[in-house]
Amino acid sequence: MGLVRNVAWFVALGVALVTAGCGSSGSGTTGGSTAAGGGERAVQTPIQSRGTKGENPTAEAATEAHLSAADCRSLAQLAERQTGTALKRHATPAPPLSRCRLGGPGTSINIYLDAGFAANRRYHNRIEETVQFNGQNPDGLPKPVPHVGEKAAYNSAASWIPALGSLLAVRGNRWLTVTISVAGRTDRQLLAQATILARAGFKLSAGG
Repeated sequence: MGLVRNVAWFVALGVALVTAGCGSSGSGTTGGSTAAGGGERAVQTPIQSRGTKGENPTAEAATEAHLSAADCRSLAQLAERQTGTALKRHATPAPPLSRCRLGGPGTSINIYLDAGFAANRRYHNRIEETVQFNGQNPDGLPKPVPHVGEKAAYNSAASWIPALGSLLAVRGNRWLTVTISVAGRTDRQLLAQATILARAGFKLSAGG
């Protein structure tokens, strides 16, 4: 009986080994690849990653556009003519987020240029969010501004937010923001000054 059991055990082991060998000889595919016959190597299927909100990395890529130190100097001279005040300036010219900060007695002006990934889309997302969170605050609602941003229905490419003293505008993948505070100036005067600075900022940064 012991001999019979031993023989049966060896037979079962042999069957198991043959079955395992057959299973491993077949060709298989993994996620992201395509099987190739005739000994050819499998070809990886490219997977195009997208942003968290569906951004297209090809159409909305970051650029080298920025506000240089020389641009900041030009903007400071323009702001000084507007305010009649001597202003100190501090430039942060590195893309994709460059900045020109101007300050003087009773005056604070910041000009930001965002040329990072999906800047255009992020501008519109920001405006939508601002509207959603300021339904009961009229001064917090964005006001469309003509002749600053790119051509868009209802002048939606440029918005003035009175409560923040901020003008946000977009042209292509450049999102420019001017935040301005000047003692004694009305909201309308601040908007007019911010508009001039925004147009100048877009013009200065157009060449990258």
